[in-house]
Amino acid sequence: MTKIKKRRIVIIIAVLSLIIITAGSTVAFLRSQGYRSNFQDQRNWQVYAGSEETAAKQSQGVLQMNVGIGNKWINQQEKTDFEASVSVRIQTNPVSVGEGGVPDAGLLFRVQEDSLSDGTDVVDGYYFGIDLYKQQVFLKQGDRASQNWQEIATKQHLIEADTDYRLTVKVAGNHIIGFVDERKDSWPVIDVVAEDFAEGLIGVQNQQLQTAFTKFAIKGYEESEGKAATYQNPLLPEIADPDVLYWEGTYYLYATTPGTNIGGIKVYTSKDLVNWEDAGMAMTAGPDNWGTEGFWAPDLIEKDGRFYMYYTANEHLCVSIADNPLGPFKQENVAPMHEDIQEIDAHAYLDDDGQYYLYFVRFNNGNLIYGAKLNDDMQTIDEESIVEVLAPSQAWEQDMANINEGPYMLKHEGKYYLTYSGSHFESPLYGAGYAVSDSPLGPFEKYTENPIMQSNSLVHGAGHHAVAESPDGKELFMIYHRHQTLYNTDPREFAIDRMRFTENAKGETVLQVYGPTVTPQPYPSGAK
Repeated sequence: MTKIKKRRIVIIIAVLSLIIITAGSTVAFLRSQGYRSNFQDQRNWQVYAGSEETAAKQSQGVLQMNVGIGNKWINQQEKTDFEASVSVRIQTNPVSVGEGGVPDAGLLFRVQEDSLSDGTDVVDGYYFGIDLYKQQVFLKQGDRASQNWQEIATKQHLIEADTDYRLTVKVAGNHIIGFVDERKDSWPVIDVVAEDFAEGLIGVQNQQLQTAFTKFAIKGYEESEGKAATYQNPLLPEIADPDVLYWEGTYYLYATTPGTNIGGIKVYTSKDLVNWEDAGMAMTAGPDNWGTEGFWAPDLIEKDGRFYMYYTANEHLCVSIADNPLGPFKQENVAPMHEDIQEIDAHAYLDDDGQYYLYFVRFNNGNLIYGAKLNDDMQTIDEESIVEVLAPSQAWEQDMANINEGPYMLKHEGKYYLTYSGSHFESPLYGAGYAVSDSPLGPFEKYTENPIMQSNSLVHGAGHHAVAESPDGKELFMIYHRHQTLYNTDPREFAIDRMRFTENAKGETVLQVYGPTVTPQPYPSGAK
């Protein structure tokens, strides 16, 4: 072969490579990067009008949809396991949304082709998107026959108009995880399993908003199997209102035994927060401990080598004492802390200055959280210091009843984070939130993106939590109960999920929970 022929071949290959990589400015098929589109490669898209058709236009890499209902652009590539992403900007919407409106936008995936047609708002498939009005991220499953989008899971998230949000969904088998503005250290906002659709088409949808879509991308996705040990919730049956004490290398779990009166409080032990052993009764009612029923929500704290258990019985608060975390716990004064006041859900907290506090719930047109200083004896309260610290005020806390309960205090960088459960425990909105203050007794300001963990269609009744560190102290875990089924309150069961302090997009410190999870999770760090 002559040098001239070789040069021609090289030039041809180079030109072909350039064509493939820059194939218009509209789309590239790169093995390493997958498929990308700015919506101008119309041969790869099919447009479906919903019940309220809208004018959609694409220009300079932007797909603009204006109001309408159920309007979709569906890419013609069918995928099984994949990572898909798109940037979504919800622009100021001049049209008011009436009752029953569904103003949202996002990614459709695993859409069944035979469910697509003009005039149809709902398709068979999944929908991961953002809702400007509810201020949340959601994953829904569509049923064309009933024309209903059923929520699988949601997460509160600040959504602002005229701001780009990068939505990413990663799908492998029945495992679906979703991110908003994913970074290297991001936790998913959605992590679920869904069985109904194993493959299908991918696209975008807009409903009742002015929305701009850009930078659509798809690539193959495989989950790394990893070698680290994993756990999967739930970890224990017949557990509610859990609290964990860590003492000399051992975790001690105390809880309500739901659905039955066992006449006291049980204790379980663990070295890793995952594997637990039943250690019997820590506190037994009778001559040494007040109460006949309703032994709920124990909370433990240590002072000077003695262990104090604050528990509820007959809807009154009691404190019982032991020299060992296993018990036996006994009252020095066999009586409730306040004989004439109904109170539940105590939580004891030690501040950096050595002052102990007690947080608890009283009833007044719902459940309200109070706080007070504990006296040196740890068995009585400084009555002058009692103050109401939290009352139900956010919409999610007021479903079926006005509820703030199950307080638990954390301190971070000089700020006090009072976490709590909100909403009726049978409500689908039941979950956990927090409020922040510069003082242990307030005033507290609730986080606007509450709840930070909430029940969903896969995990019902997730709440009434405590917090524990991993064995090496590097991770925080929310420990909580959940209902065993979606339809019955009891029996309840024990679960744990990671939580952390992190920064939001505005650089503000926020508390975040990765949960409630139903998929395998790495063991707590430092576990052996």
